Amino acid sequence: MAPTLKITLSTPDGPLVVTVRELTVAEIRAWVNETAAAEYRDPVHATAFEDVGLDEVARMVDVPIATLERFTPSELAPVVEAAKGLNAGFFRLQSAVQWATRRLRPDAPPAA
Repeated sequence: MAPTLKITLSTPDGPLVVTVRELTVAEIRAWVNETAAAEYRDPVHATAFEDVGLDEVARMVDVPIATLERFTPSELAPVVEAAKGLNAGFFRLQSAVQWATRRLRPDAPPAA
């Protein structure tokens, strides 16, 4: 079973426990394929955090993105850090793909 971390966020309705999990290699591959085929990415989701999008974090947790949107970036910081810690392999891959894209297409806009 993949490692998980539970993060508790405060809401007006009481605590919300968010389970952050490590993605499998198959999930990462499917995600890369979906991303390559996508024609649009929500710019707010893509740039919600300095080095990871809210849409990316949502793939690593057990709550929908609409729920995550109710929180401020500082409130979500523990969730983001847990996601990055558990999914270091994904973030290495993302960095390598972005590096290769910049080398192959220097005129390409920076990835969010």
